Amino acid sequence: MRILYQFPISHYCEKTRWQLDHKGLDYRPRNLLPGPHRLRTQWLARINTLPILRDGDRTVGDSTKIAYYLEKYYPARPLVPEDADSRARVIELEQHFDRFAVHVRRWLYGQVLDRPEIMDAMLDPYRLPGPIKRALVPLTREGVRRLYAIKPKAVVYSEQRVEEGLALVEEALRRGAGDYLVADRLTLADISAAALMAPLVSPPGTPWDVFDESDLPASLQKKLNDMRERPAGQWILERYRTDR
Repeated sequence: MRILYQFPISHYCEKTRWQLDHKGLDYRPRNLLPGPHRLRTQWLARINTLPILRDGDRTVGDSTKIAYYLEKYYPARPLVPEDADSRARVIELEQHFDRFAVHVRRWLYGQVLDRPEIMDAMLDPYRLPGPIKRALVPLTREGVRRLYAIKPKAVVYSEQRVEEGLALVEEALRRGAGDYLVADRLTLADISAAALMAPLVSPPGTPWDVFDESDLPASLQKKLNDMRERPAGQWILERYRTDR
C-alpha cells in the first residue's frame, strides 16, 4: 500500500498528489496534525516537513525527492523529458518554483492567517472535537506565524519574490510559445509551477478555495484579482481545468 503523509492544505503536498494522480498510482492520503506531525516525520524520514511517501518498503520525504523517485520507479506517463535540453530546463524550473513556493506561503499567510477560514482549512480534516479544536486554533496560528516567519518585512520581501515567480511563468510561456512551460505536453515544471503558485489564485475545488474574497480589504481583493487575471494566473487556472 502506498501512503502519502500530508497536510491537505499544503501546496507542496498538492504537487506530489498531482504527480501521483497523473501517473495513475493508487495511494492513501494520511493527514498529520500540524505540530505533532514532527514526531511521525522524524520517525519516517528524519525530516520535519511533508509530504512523505511510503511506497512499500521505501520511504521518501520532500516533494522534489518524491518527484524524481516516482520518475525513476514509475516511468509510465513521464513528466521529465528524455531530450537533454528539455530535461535540464524542467529540472531548472522545478527548482525555481520550489523556492518561490516558500514566499507564496509566507505572503499569503501574511494577508489571511487571522481569518477563521484558514484555521478551519488546516484543522477540519482531522474531525477534532470542538473543545480540542478551539484550544488548538491559537496554538496552530502562532506556530504557523513563527515557523514561516510571518513578519512585516519578511512578508513584503516575499511579495516581491511572488511577483518574480509569476513573471517566470510568463517568461517560460513566451519562450515555449505553447500551452506548457517546456515541452508540448505536461511536465514536472508545469505541475510544480501550477501547484506551488495555485494558492495565489484559488482554483475552484482546491484546498485554497476556502473563503469569500468579497469581504477582504479592497486593496487585497485587487491584488488577488490582478494575480488571477494576469497571464500567469490564467495559465494556472487553465492547467487545473485541463490537466488536474
